[in-house]
Amino acid sequence: MTTTDTGWIPPQAPPPSTRRLLRRSRTDRVGAGVAGGLGQYFGLDPVLFRVLFAVSAFFGGAGVLAYVIAWAAIPEQGAVNAPVDRIIAELRRRRVPIWLVAAAGSIALWVLAFSWWAPGPFFPVMIVVILLVVVFGHRGRVSRARPEPSAPTVSLEKDALADPNAPEWVSSTRAWIVEAKQASRERRRRAFPVRIGVLVTLVATLTVLGIADAVTGIRLPLYFWLTGGIVGVGLLIGLVLRRTPWSMLPLLVPAVVGTIAFGNTHASLHDGIGQSGWTPTAAGQLKSHYALAFGRGTLDLTSSAPASVPRNIDIAMGAGQVRILLPSTLNATVVANVRIGEIDVDGSNVTGLYQDGIHRVHGFDIQHTVVPPAGATGAPVMITVHLADGNISVDHQS
Repeated sequence: MTTTDTGWIPPQAPPPSTRRLLRRSRTDRVGAGVAGGLGQYFGLDPVLFRVLFAVSAFFGGAGVLAYVIAWAAIPEQGAVNAPVDRIIAELRRRRVPIWLVAAAGSIALWVLAFSWWAPGPFFPVMIVVILLVVVFGHRGRVSRARPEPSAPTVSLEKDALADPNAPEWVSSTRAWIVEAKQASRERRRRAFPVRIGVLVTLVATLTVLGIADAVTGIRLPLYFWLTGGIVGVGLLIGLVLRRTPWSMLPLLVPAVVGTIAFGNTHASLHDGIGQSGWTPTAAGQLKSHYALAFGRGTLDLTSSAPASVPRNIDIAMGAGQVRILLPSTLNATVVANVRIGEIDVDGSNVTGLYQDGIHRVHGFDIQHTVVPPAGATGAPVMITVHLADGNISVDHQS
């Protein structure tokens, strides 16, 4: 007897699914394959999508943002998960709250899209943040079973399960904070020997420098050079030993700033701090070198007679103001050097831009030479000023 005689027909297998999947192309691609994948999915030329992304990029960067979102959300051909899935899985593995990352990304997007000097409306960003918090807050209000009394639990689990009816984002945030604190304590414990070694070396070095500076004088940049060097070596040793004292990293900020600001000065704390007035009235009282660490130094030569022999005078200061008062009859040339600041010269003997009758030069690493006025007499006097940060003022008085 055949199946035809009984009238029974065996079931047929269902036809294969023809559902199309949106995937980024691996073959037709210029960047991440987004346009190629869209072209294959919709049966259109990928060039149309590339032109669309390129044109919309000029409208506030919308095309760039859309392309990045498409890259993150669309899997590549042959893959199941999109990049955003892998990112979320990694965040969950590290116990980092997803809503916190989404909120930070929204704020960062606002910062990049609108400059600080002309900020755009913050209201749309706030809506995005609130929606993200609500979505992740109501996502999975699952009840968690409390651990049995006999089972030992760590503080992380106790904190995370303190309220079993709390939203998932609350529990994940609490767990992330507790785990971050535990990891921070462990890092500090491991880095403690290196940190103590760096601090002891730094304090001992600065103490020796201070004593030497009080006795003979030490250039100001040496403090910042050695501070940066000691902290940098300590961080490198910590990296090699996997015990990096990251808490020492802020010390590099004053070291770098101080090196930039005082890198070329010859002044020292031994030279003094405050106001100093140098007023020589005779040739024998005129020194070849004047220095001041911080403050205001004034070289007043208005009472000095014209020099009988050539003289060279050097003035060094770390930060502050250097004033040079010269008689209009003195044959004195001033070479002013400022690392960061400005140079003011009266308008009697220079040409250039003036403001309120004063020739002003300002900027970074500037040098200006003030030549003697017409009719000056006597032997030439060369005054060279080196100021790290501040103002140099040259005034000719009749």
